[in-house]
Formats: sequence, structure tokens, C-alpha cells
Amino acid sequence: MKHHDTATKNATPETRVSIEPEWVLASKYQELTGTTPNAVHQRRKEGVWLDGTHCAVIARRLYVNVKEADKWIRNQVSQRQRAY
Repeated sequence: MKHHDTATKNATPETRVSIEPEWVLASKYQELTGTTPNAVHQRRKEGVWLDGTHCAVIARRLYVNVKEADKWIRNQVSQRQRAY
């Protein structure tokens, strides 16, 4: 009688779950984009980025909405292209 390896026969492929959060801490945003938390604060201060849309301060921690920040960047790029 031949031995069958049931462990490999019944094994399922590894499933990787990718989570893309909408809001990240400013320090993580800096890791992803190079934009410092000070630059985010400056954009808030100047009214360029709006609290609750592009960024938020919760429990004294600065968060960035990655999707909205990306939209803002795309808008800046398209405005510059139109200016030329």
C-alpha cells in the first residue's frame, strides 16, 4: 500500500490579506511619501489641507487621509500642467 501525503494534498495556498487604510499616522505618511509631519501641519495652518478631509488630530496625534492627500497631489499636478 502506497503512503499518500495528506498534508500537501489538502493544503490550501497561503492567502495574503492586503489592508490599505484610509487614515494613517503622519509618521507613517512620511515613510510612504517623504512628506514630514511638519509639512502636514504647515498645510493645515495655511488652509491648504482641511481638517476632517486631508488630515485630522485625534488624541493629540496627527493623521493623514492617504486617499484625499493623493487627490490633492493629482490636482496640483494637473494645475501645473495647465499652467504651461
